[in-house]
Amino acid sequence: MHLTLSPARTTTRKAAAAVHARSASEPCHPALARLHGTVRALRAWSRSSCGAGGASSSSGSGHGLALLETVLAALGDLLATPPAAAALHDPADDDDKVLDGLLVLADAYGTFESTLLAAKQTLADAQAGARRGDGAVVTASVRAHKWTEKELHHLAAAMRHASRRAAPVPSSADATDTDVVGAVAEAAVAAAEASAVVFSGCAAMSPDVSAMVRTVPSHRWLPRLGVAPGARKVAPEMAPAALQRLEELEDRIAGLESESEKVFRRLLQARVLLLNIHDPL
Repeated sequence: MHLTLSPARTTTRKAAAAVHARSASEPCHPALARLHGTVRALRAWSRSSCGAGGASSSSGSGHGLALLETVLAALGDLLATPPAAAALHDPADDDDKVLDGLLVLADAYGTFESTLLAAKQTLADAQAGARRGDGAVVTASVRAHKWTEKELHHLAAAMRHASRRAAPVPSSADATDTDVVGAVAEAAVAAAEASAVVFSGCAAMSPDVSAMVRTVPSHRWLPRLGVAPGARKVAPEMAPAALQRLEELEDRIAGLESESEKVFRRLLQARVLLLNIHDPL
């Protein structure tokens, strides 16, 4: 995946000074102010999650998805305003990059949802194996789950790559236009940054309780579930505990699915709004 955007953080000093001068003398449009606020909150979450070693729990990833959905809702509100439509009406290379970037993000979340579905299936298979005391099925399920981890790591790497490939915001005679273009581009880049953290956090989850998720490597799942490598039977005394852990993880993944779907819809809506601004009916 390749995503080249124009975040406000890369604005030239001259453009940034113009924006600051305008903001000091004129009130910011409420929709623009809201977008700035939600982007700051999302980036603060991304930084804190990275500093803590990543959003290594479903609750952390779920919170990140909720913040991202809020950013995209604010972006949609801004794009629906006349000032934003006027600022973005004339197609430019940077606007096209934002459009392409939103499409890449939407594609990533489409893949993310498919990966979560696959993860749920492996957990269901593992639960069935644990109920039957079939260690071979549990082993096969854990191996299948490794594929979902690998896919999530690929998605996270693609989002990190996307957020780093940023071009400067073009100079504009109208500081208001620069504000809007920069804010829209920054929101898209912040979304890519947060998505990388979310995907990495989901990849860190394993079929175990949340405390173990952060500390137990994937190759140690089987002993934690009471299954020795190559074993044909799950230890009877461990099966109930294993089932509980698997069921808890399946519930957490279901919650992530719900939040991810909201993000996916917001991404599509934002892209449609931008397309309508560039090519009104």
